[in-house]
Amino acid sequence: MKIQTIDWILYVVTFLLVVFGVVVIYSITYFQEATKNFTQHQIIYAIIGFCLIFLFSILDYRFLRASAYLLYVIAIIFLLFLVVTPFGKTMLGATRWINLGFFQFQPGELFKIITIIVIARICDQNELSLKHLIIALFFIFVPVILIMNQPDFGTALIITIIGLSIIFSAGFKTKYLLILSGVVVLIIAVLLLAVFNVRPANKILRDYQKERVQTFLDANKDPYGSGYNVAQSIIAVGSGGIFGRGLGYGPQSQLNFIPSKQTDFIFSVAAEAFGFVGGTILLGLFAVLIFRLLKIASLAKDSFGTLFCFGIASYFIFEILINVGMTIGIMPVTGIPLPLISYGGTSLWVSLIALGICQSVKIRHKKISF
Repeated sequence: MKIQTIDWILYVVTFLLVVFGVVVIYSITYFQEATKNFTQHQIIYAIIGFCLIFLFSILDYRFLRASAYLLYVIAIIFLLFLVVTPFGKTMLGATRWINLGFFQFQPGELFKIITIIVIARICDQNELSLKHLIIALFFIFVPVILIMNQPDFGTALIITIIGLSIIFSAGFKTKYLLILSGVVVLIIAVLLLAVFNVRPANKILRDYQKERVQTFLDANKDPYGSGYNVAQSIIAVGSGGIFGRGLGYGPQSQLNFIPSKQTDFIFSVAAEAFGFVGGTILLGLFAVLIFRLLKIASLAKDSFGTLFCFGIASYFIFEILINVGMTIGIMPVTGIPLPLISYGGTSLWVSLIALGICQSVKIRHKKISF
């Protein structure tokens, strides 16, 4: 296979981001006995993940189009497995993980990439009709309903956003997209009514989900209760200043003021350690990664490859926006990880597999020579 067809920038930027995440996790867990193994685990996850990115780069991405519906059914079975078996692990009131003993697998993370595959498959048509739109929406909202029942509003939100992003870019008639836009606005309005306990929509969201949105709208409403996490995160980001306090020297992270610091709020730790400069470099690396994904989408030899890469770019864009946004108080807290940075095997593997498939699209945008 010609080496010139490989997007080396994609590989290098991905490697730098994963290493950055490992370094930040190390800085906040090394001096704390209870979390010392997190760094070792993340390194193991990263090694396996890089094997996966290379494997999926080699494989022909078009096999995903042929097996899209089978993959979807398997992923649905995993979600149902959480409900009907005793292997579902409950943490902080949510059952999102399948306990495999040596590893906690999160099916919701897997569905982010499965959604992109199956919606790209449905929209890969010469002429898109209303039937295709209805089918695509059905395939989006079935897992969303199951994931909301865990409950995991953040993952359900991301799946909805990336699914709709592909639909809006696929080439449906304008009148269909206008109708869909109206439905989306209606759903948002109903959710807002639920946040403020307006009947009959008040039963749609859990109490803690309503609190998170209310805290976002008024951060000073309960600074020592529901607003505590965001307040501590903002303090950490601000205390980093221009150049940061250095790894292991941030009081907010080292003294455990920041919640979920190796997962949801890891950007706060990074900003405290490396300051505005470090945070800007991190976001710059993400910008390069997203640019490369959009470039690959434009080069793809078929619409399935284009839609898939665009979906992956949307996945990274919205996860980064929501994760970073919630750490600085401009987005509600939703429990969405920072891709390639946050601690966790499933999230890291899904991101690396997605990037590997995009690399496969790049490699095969021309005739392959052996």
